[in-house]
Amino acid sequence: MVASAAEPDHDDTLVDITGLEKQFSGTKALDGVSIKFRRGEVHGLLGENGAGKSTLIKILTGVYSPSAGRISLDGAQVRIDSPLEAHKLGFGAVYQDAEVVSSFTVGQNVLLGNEPGGALVDQRKIHAEAQSILDRMGIDLDVRLLAADLSAAEMQLVTLATLFQRQYKLIVLDEPTARLSASEVEILFGLIERFRDQGITIIYISHRLGEIKRICDRVTILRGGLVSATLDRDEITEERVTELMVAKSREDLRIENTGMATDRVLLEVEDLRTDHLEPLSFTVRAGEILGITGPVGGGMEQIGRSLGGVVHHDGTIRIDGKTVSTRSPRASRAAGIAVVPEDRRRQALFPELSLADNVSLPVLGQLSRFGLIRGQLKLRYAREIADRLSVSPAVPTRSVKFFSGGNQQKAVIGKWMSAHARLFIFVEPTAGVDVGAIKEIYDIILSLARAEAAVILISSAAEEVMALAETVMVVHDGHLVHGAPKAECTHDQLLTLSMGGVSHVKV
Repeated sequence: MVASAAEPDHDDTLVDITGLEKQFSGTKALDGVSIKFRRGEVHGLLGENGAGKSTLIKILTGVYSPSAGRISLDGAQVRIDSPLEAHKLGFGAVYQDAEVVSSFTVGQNVLLGNEPGGALVDQRKIHAEAQSILDRMGIDLDVRLLAADLSAAEMQLVTLATLFQRQYKLIVLDEPTARLSASEVEILFGLIERFRDQGITIIYISHRLGEIKRICDRVTILRGGLVSATLDRDEITEERVTELMVAKSREDLRIENTGMATDRVLLEVEDLRTDHLEPLSFTVRAGEILGITGPVGGGMEQIGRSLGGVVHHDGTIRIDGKTVSTRSPRASRAAGIAVVPEDRRRQALFPELSLADNVSLPVLGQLSRFGLIRGQLKLRYAREIADRLSVSPAVPTRSVKFFSGGNQQKAVIGKWMSAHARLFIFVEPTAGVDVGAIKEIYDIILSLARAEAAVILISSAAEEVMALAETVMVVHDGHLVHGAPKAECTHDQLLTLSMGGVSHVKV
């Protein structure tokens, strides 16, 4: 457990935000927000998607300009007109979708903009210094690896490493553990402790309340662009935070799949294997949700990537008794397989395009005439999808990058609603998604099963698998170590198996 730093002086305010407002097309994303961030504290920031968290952070980091209000640093009012100005003031951020230069190595990314040697860049020195930084952080990564070959979790750690060697006063971490394994989370928490000990303020955005209680000195909850409350660590409980976020109790948000599988086997997988996955076989019936869990990077992701045509694999795959090819994403889609991937921004969305452009991509042929896309038909189709999935705001012409994480996830799901998919694969579907949106996404997944689609849920959250699945599998170190009906296992057993416990395979 991360030890608490000495309690900061309550008058030692680093950043004082007063009456902050931000409007988009007449809609207030922030409506008079006032928060004090103390020097050397870890301050949690919670709220539903669309509550104003992202807008607040983008104002602090110079992406947006406020419509009204004041920001003070060390008692002096400041203007943050650009990301460069934020950097000069000592404000930095790592967002939940880590940004790296894919054509650069790990070492080049870590030292980007701070390369040793001045105009004469020495690659050996870059990689030696980057390796030293990673070693001090406890990150086991080859600095000469291309960033394009990294997993989402590894990209996150590389982005965090760039902050380790820079002198910031305030660092925003936006859902930093969403794609990290348990050991990588411990590395992150150790780094946060070092930053705090140096007097650096951390704004920690997460929907994992266990993490918030563990490392945050205080937490502020936003709801509808307003500050709902600021709580000290000993006041943070799941029930209290949930009520402040969504005005609903946790009981209202509880969900469980009581069984919708039919007798018809829709998917048969025989001897599926990859370079990181030992041969395994399983079936999924129409209306069934198969939950697959395990440690991040332990092999469960390989199942989704294989069925989605992203990685090379061997084995036999049948849908409705017919052998199909999943050698490419195109072949996978043609076989009736829809994948909602872990990294929605990079793998499933075009952030600069509108909601209508994104959700209509798989069905453009149905929305075209003589090769020309019918604009009004596309907008009407997008509105129907937005209404069906409760996307908010339901504005088809708005760029996807301006939607919250939960609504972006709904847009990814919406792409496949009319694409005649028979098998839906969800990979970490609620990573970086708030409590209220989680319930809505769960309802969507259950509705697909109710319509007799087959569903595979791949998630490192055992609680999520236990809530949604009828059948569960655990994959650890590339091996299937458990497979049985959900009724025959418990949440604690899944956690134990995910950490390398005793094998128990029935499938």
